[in-house]
Amino acid sequence: MDIMERAQAVREAAASGSRVGLTELARSSAWRKSLEERGLLEIVDRTDTTGYLVSVEAMNELLDSINELESQLERFTVQQLFIARGDKERWQSGDELAQGAKSSLRKRSAKVRAFLDGGE
Repeated sequence: MDIMERAQAVREAAASGSRVGLTELARSSAWRKSLEERGLLEIVDRTDTTGYLVSVEAMNELLDSINELESQLERFTVQQLFIARGDKERWQSGDELAQGAKSSLRKRSAKVRAFLDGGE
């Protein structure tokens, strides 16, 4: 189920069969079939929503959707960093990057040593 379908399920949570009262939750197990079918049930105390009961499958789908959206956001953010940086610097990788890092540390060795020894 994709995120739009999940959003629809949340909207339908107020529909008949999608709500279960706290008393019914405690006294019977009839709500389990609805949970299995819908993946989401609204838990109510009188008329106030107390919470939502989500099946394992529905929660995993929701978490997968969130992870996918976070990945897309991360890719977009990295892409924007590359665009913002433009041609200001040539990108390094592998041995070239390692040698550059070592060279930078050698140039700043006194400052690095002072920092490691508790200075600034």
